[in-house]
Amino acid sequence: MANPAPPNPLDRCVDEYRPIKVICIGAGMCGIAVGALFPQQIPNLTLTIYEKNPEVGGTWFENHYPGLQPDLTPHTYQYTFASNPNWSKFYPPGREFEEYLKTVARNFGVYKHTKFSHKFQKAKWLADIGQWEVQVLRLEDNVVITDYAEILVKATGFVNKWEWPSAPGREKFKGKIMHTADWDDNFDPTGKNVAVIGYGSTGVQITPAIVPIVKHLDHYVRGKVWVPPGGGTCVEELIKRGADKNFVHSEEERKFFSQNPAEYLKYRKEMEGYTNSVQKVFFKGSEALEQFTAMLDENMKRTVVPKPELYDILKPDYLPGCRRLIMGQAWLESLTKPNATLIPKSVEQFTEKGIIDSDGVEREYDAIICATGFDKNMDNRDTPFIGEDGVTLQEAWDPDPVAYFSVAPPKMPNMFIMFGPNSAPPAGSIVHVFEAAAAYIIKCIKKIQFEYIKSMVVKPKALDAWIKHVDYHISRTVLSDNCVTWFKRNKPNGRTITLWPGSAMHGYFGWENPRFEDFEYTSWLPEDDSIAYLGNGNTVAELYGGDTTGYMDFTDVSKVLKVDEFTETKETVQATPML
Repeated sequence: MANPAPPNPLDRCVDEYRPIKVICIGAGMCGIAVGALFPQQIPNLTLTIYEKNPEVGGTWFENHYPGLQPDLTPHTYQYTFASNPNWSKFYPPGREFEEYLKTVARNFGVYKHTKFSHKFQKAKWLADIGQWEVQVLRLEDNVVITDYAEILVKATGFVNKWEWPSAPGREKFKGKIMHTADWDDNFDPTGKNVAVIGYGSTGVQITPAIVPIVKHLDHYVRGKVWVPPGGGTCVEELIKRGADKNFVHSEEERKFFSQNPAEYLKYRKEMEGYTNSVQKVFFKGSEALEQFTAMLDENMKRTVVPKPELYDILKPDYLPGCRRLIMGQAWLESLTKPNATLIPKSVEQFTEKGIIDSDGVEREYDAIICATGFDKNMDNRDTPFIGEDGVTLQEAWDPDPVAYFSVAPPKMPNMFIMFGPNSAPPAGSIVHVFEAAAAYIIKCIKKIQFEYIKSMVVKPKALDAWIKHVDYHISRTVLSDNCVTWFKRNKPNGRTITLWPGSAMHGYFGWENPRFEDFEYTSWLPEDDSIAYLGNGNTVAELYGGDTTGYMDFTDVSKVLKVDEFTETKETVQATPML
């Protein structure tokens, strides 16, 4: 049943926020941020998070292939409000990060707001009642549930529908074939002839993890790629520790971090500083980019000495950063092993025994691992969002997915996106994006709630201005170079639809103050009484009893005046008569 219209504001105190319901789709990293932060900061809130999986975590719950780990060290790739000093390694295994997310969800009450095994089907904006009608499939009995909310938050991430290779004949293969996003934990690659298809972040993690145990591995790589040295970001820390790609945090160090939170914060800030410093290498013509390119080139030459032909095969003709920089030093090293072969060809078709490449060469395998990524369209054609005037999100996102400040899609009133188009920073921790975008959305929701707004949707002119600024920034960076990347949905000269026009820190400030004038509104209040939300002239504390002096609260004792700061003289004080 739809929620009723809001109560008469004239019967309410000015700080008695009207009840509001939010539906969030997805309980991955973004959904967990919603579940942790929204109830803390939005009064009188009813929150329901629908998650298709039986647990929180999103991609970190779904993916468990060998070699899985964060690209960023979790000392930066974690919530600022939930600091974990107990990571086993500088780059821990994916399962450990999954447990971290579960722990955060438990500690911040996310579970109580979440309905698991509920798969999103569609959502429709109902303008007459100012609510979204949301349908989800309850997987335990295949019953479609209909729910309603004033606010809809899409927290499903950039991509969440994995794709098989487009080559025909996959069903013919008689061996084991699987996608990394649907990994079979019972599969043992030991002693087998294995093919890996795809060289994104997944392909370059799984290959070095299994090369030591397979009989032989062929990695099918169609393009070229830059590979930074070390295990990922924060190479400075690896060098400082004399570590090769990764290192273990000793029990003593973890105990020290746990018992000395100020020291752990200092350590985290140092790692954040390393991560934030990367921003300067993305600008075309910069000295930093020139030095970075030379360093990558030298690293590739040095790494592939056992198989020098790999250098010419892999060295790109595009600038570093145009395509996502894969944290693949271990991958590059694994390709130099005697039992690993790089196949710089596309897969033309599958056969009963294996794969035929673009040169017509057939190779036989015991198993084929597809690390071929996800649907790049982002337009939810199978699970539609239907907004103003019956316009679907797919139609609103033709030709490209766009959202104002990455959170407000066109023609979708009261709908916000976590990790939406043009939200990912090329430099800095992506977790800041989730938190900063959540803070922006919270401010929008509280405005809707406080001012009795019925609908809020971005103005077309404001959206055009946003797109213009994004494209201007991208034109100055390596992202505008000619390369095949999912940043551009594999269109070499297409628009960059994923990346924020600046660093993570730039986004942190950019999201801080919403430009509410860039939205169009309808109201629950009459046109001639649009300020009626000010209510009955009271605050809750005044009318019902409570602390009416909260504005006097302070915690900074340095602001307390000291006796010797008064200008009165001792004589003046003594001369004051007693009453």
